[in-house]
Amino acid sequence: MLRDIFKPGFLRRLECLKIDVKRVHLAARKGGYESVNKKGTSVEFADYQAYNPGDDFRYIDWNLYGRLNKLLVKTFKEEVELSVHILLDVSLSMLYPESDKKYEYAKKIALALAYIGLSSHNSVRVAAINSPSTETTGRSILQTQFFQKLNGIFRIKSFLDEIEPGGEADLQWFLSRYTYENRGKGGSAIIISDFMVPPTLYKRGIGILRFKNYDIKIIQVLGAGELNPFKNIRSGEILDVETQERKIINVTNSLKKRYHALLNEHNQELRDYCRANNMAYTLARTDMEIEDLILKELPKIGFIR
Repeated sequence: MLRDIFKPGFLRRLECLKIDVKRVHLAARKGGYESVNKKGTSVEFADYQAYNPGDDFRYIDWNLYGRLNKLLVKTFKEEVELSVHILLDVSLSMLYPESDKKYEYAKKIALALAYIGLSSHNSVRVAAINSPSTETTGRSILQTQFFQKLNGIFRIKSFLDEIEPGGEADLQWFLSRYTYENRGKGGSAIIISDFMVPPTLYKRGIGILRFKNYDIKIIQVLGAGELNPFKNIRSGEILDVETQERKIINVTNSLKKRYHALLNEHNQELRDYCRANNMAYTLARTDMEIEDLILKELPKIGFIR
């Protein structure tokens, strides 16, 4: 049950929110987003546009033509549907450090955003960012169908509960495959991941979404244990949980400084990349209350409204 995860008051507040969009491929179904068209299918007048060959003569304002000697076409507002693609990293790194509970936190974000989308009459799908080696069904990627009604949130929750993270996050392969399987179904793509991969790899993957004209939003999930892993540790063995590579380290002050410098550099490159490409970005720390992230932080950056 959702009430086992979120407080009733929090759910009611989610129902009043919408996922904001900067550029978007909108579907034909009726929904909660305004689109300007020349077909006059809505009763709400929007504006005038200059007549272009092929425009419908019925929407020319002949009174204005008499006064201005210009052919102007009436445009109208109509409500159309937004397709929301929530793409959740299910690689093994999302389970570590165990104390950070990154994957559980990321699941809550995905569920809350799906609830917002469905409450706004959007078409919502959740997909698991995996790699070719983690296929567990006959399909190439793990994803839900598109849901339009609020009761679809229970199917989405079941989908998320059944996933067991594993393997690496191959963003380039996944996003290439995902856009191929969802061709013609653009919209807002929300990527939830720790982004602990080389920048060249996530840039190639996200570049595919940019080419397909998705409205892209990035949520980087990190925990205190990842941001400061050497607290009260002098030496030990570290393990790359995705590649199984092991190394013995001595934790010196210079090593700590080097780690923090590299992590800050890595995260800053992701922030700069998002800013340069007009993509909303936020760092979601797992020690922040999920209510504060959704209701306070995301509206600040134009992620939701």
